[in-house]
Amino acid sequence: MAQFLLTYLEQPQMKSPEDGQAHMGKWMGWLASLGEAVVYPASPVKSSKVVGPNGVSDEPVAITGFLIVEADDMEAAVKIAQADPFSDHAKMAVSELMVMGG
Repeated sequence: MAQFLLTYLEQPQMKSPEDGQAHMGKWMGWLASLGEAVVYPASPVKSSKVVGPNGVSDEPVAITGFLIVEADDMEAAVKIAQADPFSDHAKMAVSELMVMGG
């Protein structure tokens, strides 16, 4: 099985705190339903620094969180992402991870 990085690119905007709580409950149920397909559980991004040839900056980073899952192929990984309640409210990216060394 291949591994895929599901990257959350936006923060979902909920109409009320109750909607936010309902969304979180739905999302947690979805995550639990993935079982052993979850390689690395979801992690929100708290803060970021950009490091590069010109030093360190506070420029905006369009990642609000991520998780890593296993799937047979890109199509299966996209289906996992489409089932994520997060994708009903905000954008996600699905990226196949390359196996390095070993």
